[in-house]
Order: sequence, then structure tokens, then C-alpha cells
Amino acid sequence: MRVLVVGSLPPPDGDRPRALRTEVARLLGEGHTVEVVAPNPVATAHRYLIPAGMFGCVRLATMVGGYDAVVVQVEPGLPVRAKAGRLERALSLVAFSFALRRGHHVVVRLERVIDLPGGPGGRAALQVWRNAGRIVVGGEDQRAAFVAAVGSAGDRAVVSSARSRVVDADDGGWGEGAEASAENVLELVRSRAAGERRQLAGSESAGVIGWDRLAAPGIAMAGLDLAAKPAVKPALSLGHVARSALALADRRPVLRPVVKFARAARRGAYAMLRPARSD
Repeated sequence: MRVLVVGSLPPPDGDRPRALRTEVARLLGEGHTVEVVAPNPVATAHRYLIPAGMFGCVRLATMVGGYDAVVVQVEPGLPVRAKAGRLERALSLVAFSFALRRGHHVVVRLERVIDLPGGPGGRAALQVWRNAGRIVVGGEDQRAAFVAAVGSAGDRAVVSSARSRVVDADDGGWGEGAEASAENVLELVRSRAAGERRQLAGSESAGVIGWDRLAAPGIAMAGLDLAAKPAVKPALSLGHVARSALALADRRPVLRPVVKFARAARRGAYAMLRPARSD
């Protein structure tokens, strides 16, 4: 099944991008073909929905028809700009509702109710929720806030997402009932790396000028031996100088007889000295 996922994956990191990443990992694990379209220009995606807001919703309406399922993450800028007025908000939600109506098996994800400017209530927003096949919110507390704002219209369609347990770097295991999936492995690696960077950043032995201005403290200097002295370039030997002089002289036709005589004398001297060295 071809699935269109609209939303921002990390980077930047946060609860909302991580929740969407978990959903994308689940879809890929089930064997679906996933294409990600992000309204955030720095997020990981196949394509970008720029500009967002009302014009992005109009563009979205032209995309959704070619997919078997659509997953949309509500976030700042999608479907409503953060600084949109009441009229722009209403027009954006109407365009968003039209886009959802054109899609198949539409899932709208609302990690936090405050991610939608003006909240999930209102006539235009109610039409959006009616055109969604399923609404997923980030936990039971957010589900209660959503139902309180929308009323009985969203009581049956809203479900809370199953938040995966984040494994601590010092936990030593996945915990009872936890699934050792690729998502959990990546989260474990990230958390342990962050812990190691914090330890290196607070270490007194890492007294390097500019350490605190590194993008990721500890990474650039972790393998550096601060007590090591710079390597001293060895001096040129007499033999090396002689060979270089002969090679330079050999390039001039006038000096070639002299070079041949010098090389012959050098070979004769080596022939006399080598037996004595072997003794």
C-alpha cells in the first residue's frame, strides 16, 4: 500500500517529530511504501510542502488522490500559520478539509491540541475532524482536552497514541514487554551518546580552549591525547641528498656522463663494503 505521510520528521528533534517517526517506522515495518512530505524545510523528507498554511493545504489537495492512505501530522504551519488571523484560519481549515476529503483512509495526528492555532474547536475545524477517518492524539490527557474542545462530535473518532517507552542509557535492557525494534535501538544509541557527551563536557580533564563552543561537546576531542607532542620531521640523510642531486643532474645531457661515472663508483663502493658488513 502506498502511504503519503505529511509532517516533519527529525531534525529538529522533539515529541511531535519522534511520534511521527515512530508511525513511519511502523508503516515501513508492515511493508508499506511511504513517501514523506514535510512543511518544515529542514526536516527529513522526500518532498517539501512550501509554503505551508492555506496555500500548502491547496497543494496537499492535489497530492492525496494518488495514494492508498494518508497520514497528516498537525503542527505549527500545517494547516494554519502560527500568526494567522481568524479569516485566514477559517480559510486554511476549509482548504485542509477539502484536501482530506479527497484522500483515502485518512489519519490525522494531533500530538498536542495547542499545535492547532485557535484550538481544535470551531465550525471550520469540526469539518476537518469529520473528514478524517481516524484522529490520533498524544496520550489520554490530550484526548480529554480534544474531546472537551470539540464535544461529542469527536468522542468516537479520537484515539490516543501508544507512546513507546524510551530506554535509559544506563537501563541495561529493554524492559518487560518492550520490543527490540529498530526504532528502540536508534533511541538507545542516541540517548547513550547524549549521556557520554554530557560526561565529557563536564570533565575537568577536557580543559581545551573553545571546548564549550563545539556543536556537540566531546565529539571532536574525545580521541585526542592532549599530552602527546607533535611529531618532529626527521632530518634528511646524506644518502638521500646525494641521490636527489644525481637525479637532478641526470636531467641535463651535459652532466649525464658524470652521473654515470658517479653511479658506477657508488655501486663499486657498495660491492666492496657489503662483504665486510656480512662478516
